Amino acid sequence: MRNTVLPLVILLAAAAAGPAAATVIVVPEELDLKTVEPTTVIVSSVWLVNMGDLPVDLLSAKGSCGCTVLEFTSQTLASQAALQVPVRVTAPRTDGRTRNVTVTFTVRDQEPIKLPIRLVTTGVLETTSDIRAEPAEIDLGAVTAGTVISASARLVNTSDIPHRIISARPACSCMKLPDFKPVTLAAGEAVDVHVEIETPSLLGTTSRDITFVLEGRQVFSVPVRMKTTDTRVETLERHFEELYPSTYTFDGFRIDGDVITAIAWEGDRKRPWAIVTCRFNDDGTVRSSFVELIASADSL
Repeated sequence: MRNTVLPLVILLAAAAAGPAAATVIVVPEELDLKTVEPTTVIVSSVWLVNMGDLPVDLLSAKGSCGCTVLEFTSQTLASQAALQVPVRVTAPRTDGRTRNVTVTFTVRDQEPIKLPIRLVTTGVLETTSDIRAEPAEIDLGAVTAGTVISASARLVNTSDIPHRIISARPACSCMKLPDFKPVTLAAGEAVDVHVEIETPSLLGTTSRDITFVLEGRQVFSVPVRMKTTDTRVETLERHFEELYPSTYTFDGFRIDGDVITAIAWEGDRKRPWAIVTCRFNDDGTVRSSFVELIASADSL
C-alpha cells in the first residue's frame, strides 16, 4: 500500500476564516487492534490531516519497538490535506500477552504526535467472576477534553477462598493506578483502587479497560467510559447533515474559541470526505461554515 496525499478543494466558503495555525492531527487518535493470534501481522492505517492554513513538514514516523513498521517518507503536507499512513504490527509470540506500542510522528514546529496502538494475543488467561468491581464499570459521563480526572472502584472477592491480585494493566498510558500494589483478598474482603485518567484531547466517546491479573493466570477487567463533548458539536453535526443529506460521521473535533473544526467521513469510512468548520455565535448557533472537500487522488 502506498502513501496517498489528497489535496483539498474549497467546496463552500462563508465569512469565517480557517484555523489560523497549521496543526496536524492523527485520525483515529489511537488503534485498538483487539485480540489476535500470536505472531500475526496486522495491517491497518491512519490519516495525518493538516487542519491549518499553512503547509507543514512531516519529518519522521517511528514506533516504540521493532514490531511496528510504517510506510512513511518525509514530505511536506499541504494546507488542508490528508496523508494516509499504512501501519503493520507483529503480535508477540507468547499467548495471552498485551502489546502496547506508541508511534511518534515528528512535525516541524509542532509538538510530536503520539499514536497509541494496542493488541492482545489469544492465550490461556481465564476470565474469573470471583473478583468483581463495584460499580462494574467506571463511567465518567461527559468530561472536558485534555484534563486529568480521579476515579475509584472497589474490588470485592465474592468467593469463599482467598485471591491474590498480582498486577493491573491499563489499556493505555492515559490511565494510571498510582497507589496500586499486589494484594491478597480474603473471602468477602474488598479493596479500593484509585485511578487517574487523562481525558482524550479530541471529542467523542471512548472506552478503556483496566485488566487485573490474579495469581493462577486468571483475569478480570473494569471498563472506564467517558464522553469528551461540547454541546456545539451536536449543532455542527446537524448543520452539515441538513446541508448534505447523506450519511456522514464526524471525528477529530478541535475547538479554538468560537470555531470548531472536524473531519467528516463517508458512510464506509474508507477515507475522510472533508474538513468541516463552523464559527459559532455566543448563544451556540452557527454564524458561518465552510467545507474543504477531500478529492480522490485518481480524479485529479
